[in-house]
Amino acid sequence: MGKRSGTPVILVFGGFDPTGGAGVLMDYRAAAAAGVHACAVVSCLTVQTTVSFSRFASVPRDVLDDSLAAVSKSFPLGAVKVGMVGTRAAAEAILSFAAAHRDLPLVVDPVLRSSSGALLLSPSALPAYRLLLRRAAVLTPNLPEAEKLLDRRIVSFADAAEAAGELSDLTGASVVLKGGHFPWRGRRGTDIVFSDGRATLLPPIGTRRGDPHGTGCALASAIAARIAAGDAVVPAVLAAKSLLSKLIVGGFPSAEGRPTLFA
Repeated sequence: MGKRSGTPVILVFGGFDPTGGAGVLMDYRAAAAAGVHACAVVSCLTVQTTVSFSRFASVPRDVLDDSLAAVSKSFPLGAVKVGMVGTRAAAEAILSFAAAHRDLPLVVDPVLRSSSGALLLSPSALPAYRLLLRRAAVLTPNLPEAEKLLDRRIVSFADAAEAAGELSDLTGASVVLKGGHFPWRGRRGTDIVFSDGRATLLPPIGTRRGDPHGTGCALASAIAARIAAGDAVVPAVLAAKSLLSKLIVGGFPSAEGRPTLFA
């Protein structure tokens, strides 16, 4: 994919977090930090703090369809990042959009449950969501999400690398299996990228401070931003990880819930 002239533009499709720590607000911040402009369509409204999730509410299907159409008419999009989908209406809306824009690479962060265990994808949304996963160019699951998608436990780091390949085979997408939840000694924070039939290990970059809210949103959005700018998958992930490290140190809401701004 060649470099594009002008400022690249991506679409971020995901939930609205009122704290600004995750969802489309974090997507926008990460995209801007990566040097691209982000347009946002809100899939659902959430009620959450920086440490707990209460509930979410749907956005009507016609509003989603009209919003997606308005964005695509306004800007030449370079990529789409899909985060929390939530409802059947949202899953079907973004799937329909993806089907009508087959040339747009989709980076899908499979947001299935909150860190506190709340279900973030309605069961009725699953058929459309499974089809959406097969349209993705890049998937960015963490360990629990990968286990849920594969319906099995991942018991070792070697098994995790195999799981990334298995997910890639099932969906046709490149897979970034995020290592933030890896329990294995010396492997926490090492991401596994399975792309073009081979696995690449990307070690941690910088210092991890707790488990900042919204890191998954930011990483996937930064990957989409770099793909829109013309990077291949592995260089895009490397650039996104480097950016994420800087944001964790200087720009994320803190683990204690005291918000800070991007440096």
